[in-house]
Amino acid sequence: MTKHNILFVCTANICRSPTAEYIARDRFGQDHFRFASAGFMRSDQTCPSDLTKVLDKRGIDVSPHRSHKLTQAILDASDLVLTMESQHIQNIAIDFPDSFPKSLPLVEAAERLVGRRVSIADFVAEIQSRDPMAYLGRDWDVDDPYKRGTRRYRKAVAQIEGLVETVVEALQ
Repeated sequence: MTKHNILFVCTANICRSPTAEYIARDRFGQDHFRFASAGFMRSDQTCPSDLTKVLDKRGIDVSPHRSHKLTQAILDASDLVLTMESQHIQNIAIDFPDSFPKSLPLVEAAERLVGRRVSIADFVAEIQSRDPMAYLGRDWDVDDPYKRGTRRYRKAVAQIEGLVETVVEALQ
């Protein structure tokens, strides 16, 4: 069976995208999918302690995580790229235009996939013809909890968990 690679992207790859990656691994394993994450900033950063504590209470250990800077090679290895903000889609369209057709915000993906079952290949075919300009002024964002307190981390984790479950269940 072919494993499909799902990449989660956020700004620094220390809060939202590793949360999505680790929740996806915890809930769905690695039998059908490989989950990874990256960001637009430097590599080798750790997750904030507030996030680590919130995820620990859910039985998820993100302490081994080190951030990865988004590269064309990471994007090329991905079948589907799910971002935490509309701005991230715009950045991909500018910096990595060949990867735009398989990239979209996690919030939009969940909205498109709720109540459906579809293969990753069919889903990517469905989203390929979007216009990057359509993301200007759109708000498909998961609020960034960075340095905004434990309550914001709990809220972001709960939102990401629901979105990841909707998307991955639809793509199985």
